[in-house]
Formats: sequence, structure tokens, C-alpha cells
Amino acid sequence: MEPDKIINAFLQWLHENPSIFMPTAWQDLPELKTEMGEFADDQLFPIAMAISKWCARHQLGEELKIAAGKCKKEIDDAGEPTPTTIDPLTNITQTLRQSIEDSYKKIQEQLDAENQSNTDND
Repeated sequence: MEPDKIINAFLQWLHENPSIFMPTAWQDLPELKTEMGEFADDQLFPIAMAISKWCARHQLGEELKIAAGKCKKEIDDAGEPTPTTIDPLTNITQTLRQSIEDSYKKIQEQLDAENQSNTDND
């Protein structure tokens, strides 16, 4: 599987489908964020490998493989970037780290709101 497709599929999950990390994988997203800081932007293969290994540890490996197989846009494709594709001029590791952090916070806020709602109903 091409590294750029793995990265784009994972970004798509972060932006459009963060619930895929429920119920427990989301708690380890900061660990992956830290790992992303160790790579340079031109190291697509190690970045994709880190994502793949993290997903495999959280029983998301097969889903990632399927999602990456459906991913048509490659990182170096010309065209207008979207939130789920990487602009080749941006910092890939920074984009991943920020997307991971945003998704982690979003899930945490949703869980906090659900817990507050459940507490209010008791």
C-alpha cells in the first residue's frame, strides 16, 4: 500500500470519522502524535508505517487497509487541497500532529458532554 494513501486515509478518519477510534483507541492518539514529531516531512514511508502499526495495535489495521485502498488522491497530486488531503506544500508531520490533537480534543469534549448529560439526568 502506498504511504501517501495510508496517510490520507488516516487524515480522513481524523477529520470526517473520529468515531472510528471509539471506544478506546482515541485515548492513545497523543502517543501517535508524539511519534509523528520524530519524522521529517520527506519520510512518508516511516510516517505511514507508524500509522499502520498504531492502527494494528488498536484493531484498526484492516479498516485502514480498506480505506487506503479507496483513497484516490495522492499527496503529490495537483489540485486544490481539502481538509482530508495533504497539500504538498504544507508540513505533513505538523498537519498530522494538529489533526490528531484536534480529533482527540473533539472526542474528549463529546465524552465530557455525554457524561455531564448522564449526570444531569440522574
